[in-house]
Amino acid sequence: MKPIATPIGRFNVLEGACQKQIAAELRGLDLLIELVNKSNAWEIRTDAHTPFLVSIDGAPGILVNIFESMKSRILGGNPHLSIMMAQKEVCVLRTKSDVMTPSTDSMISLVLLGDMGWPLAHTPSTLSSKAFAGLETSPEWMERDMQINDLDHREIEFAVDCYQAGQHMNAIAIIAEIGRRWYVCRNWELEHIHPILSELLVQFEPAHIERYLEAPQCSEDDLFIVL
Repeated sequence: MKPIATPIGRFNVLEGACQKQIAAELRGLDLLIELVNKSNAWEIRTDAHTPFLVSIDGAPGILVNIFESMKSRILGGNPHLSIMMAQKEVCVLRTKSDVMTPSTDSMISLVLLGDMGWPLAHTPSTLSSKAFAGLETSPEWMERDMQINDLDHREIEFAVDCYQAGQHMNAIAIIAEIGRRWYVCRNWELEHIHPILSELLVQFEPAHIERYLEAPQCSEDDLFIVL
């Protein structure tokens, strides 16, 4: 198949690729470019002959290989984006309802998340470092010297992964344990812990949270897990 000219370079796909899928990706690409051109958080770089969607809103940086993501979706239905954060590959799996949509739709969602400041409740758990980076640079967090460390990030990702795997009580117990550690070991006030944990718990069903609170892992967990 002849390379397809796009505003950000020539897109090559294999012979026999589905024309409808190609057309859908290209429509999404046009909207992606339009949104990025209006964004203060993103840019598209084409200096290496491979276009990348790049975050420009501070560390950790995010890099998405646009054409590679499009090819993966067109040729194999791959539900992942080709994405790196802080120069490391990360897994950003689209939801089941989005798996069959163009990869450019997922990139558009990513751009909108960045434009909104990476709200923790809606940012994929594997990109939680990006959401917390925004919180940590806020005047309130800097004044109180509140920082989320690597252990926090790993445990938050693990909790969300457990929940998505159906281990609901285990996931909520992990979130409660994080809250206890912040309160006991770092002397953070409950009024500062609650908003952060609430943002995480938005992703969980209230019925599961209620069930956990009926038999919590630790009797003090109701101080941190609040409906």
